[in-house]
Amino acid sequence: MVGEFRNYPALAQLQTSTDLACDVYVIDIDTDPHVALDLVEGLSVQDSSVTVMVSSTKDDPDVLVRTMRAGARELLRHDISAPIIAEALIRAAARRNEKARPKRTSGKVIVFWGAKGGVGVTTLASNFAVALRGESEREVVLVDFDVQLGDVSVSLGIKPKFTLQDALTDTQRLDRDFVSTLLSDHVSGVSVLSAADEYNPSRTVPTEGFDQLFRILRDEFPYVVVDAGPCLGASAEALMRVADMIYLVAQIDVPAVRNAQRMLAYMERIGLQRVEVILNRFEARKVDIDDQLLTKALGLHPKWKVPNDFAAARRAQNTGKPLIQEKSVVSKVIIEMARATSGLAPVKEKRKAFGLFG
Repeated sequence: MVGEFRNYPALAQLQTSTDLACDVYVIDIDTDPHVALDLVEGLSVQDSSVTVMVSSTKDDPDVLVRTMRAGARELLRHDISAPIIAEALIRAAARRNEKARPKRTSGKVIVFWGAKGGVGVTTLASNFAVALRGESEREVVLVDFDVQLGDVSVSLGIKPKFTLQDALTDTQRLDRDFVSTLLSDHVSGVSVLSAADEYNPSRTVPTEGFDQLFRILRDEFPYVVVDAGPCLGASAEALMRVADMIYLVAQIDVPAVRNAQRMLAYMERIGLQRVEVILNRFEARKVDIDDQLLTKALGLHPKWKVPNDFAAARRAQNTGKPLIQEKSVVSKVIIEMARATSGLAPVKEKRKAFGLFG
């Protein structure tokens, strides 16, 4: 406790009070809300890294909104218990430490979105995240956004304690430190925010806290890879809005191509141009729709073609070991995608030597 004012200080005293180099200011707003809110705003403007907390015994929604707009970071109501003030102080310390950290470029959000169910979105997204971590040698977080039946944790063989649902249903605690406790670590170095383990047909992605979550993830990780699953529904536009790149995953069959065409038309309507099409399980000899016809149908040439290796993919899913760890035609394409994303040159093919021996 550095100091205490028994009365609200005048604005002229603000400079003196900020010279105390406090991390936290607690201001009672009940005595004179107008003067108190001026003080809250003045302190917040003086130093954006400090935490201004307001204390009130009244439940007035209008006052709450005004305190947040003035720059207050915490609202302490009624009886202030030790656990509540302890959590508030931990968040305040994190904000102070955040200012001392070097500024980083905001991370890229890369979304894998399926044209329909069963096209291999989770396999591609999880293996891409592992490849990106290895090729770029930078931190990667993988978010399972398939809130109904997400399989990222199973695909990578991890058992998460917390999930995406924990992050978006407790938005009052949604800050860098809280999010870090929700992540699971994979042996590859990829951090994972898993989907809930229990099936709930009514579960949706809450809109409250969505932007804050992705802002935190982008600040902490150079790459945020999202397994969006198929058919995002109402949450599609929010996720598309934060995406730096969208990989639309389809395969060569009429339902998938038709859905891909409709999804591309939707993205064009909302002004998204950062889209690349991936054809998964591609077998050149069994294609009924050639490149020219496919490009005409989609209005976009497929950028990536991932060969079919059903046996390797099933083995990886059943063992929880990433497919990317095996040398295969599939891992080769995924590594090239990861290198392109991280700005690295494609891997040069080794030339085979032929000779005649007598």
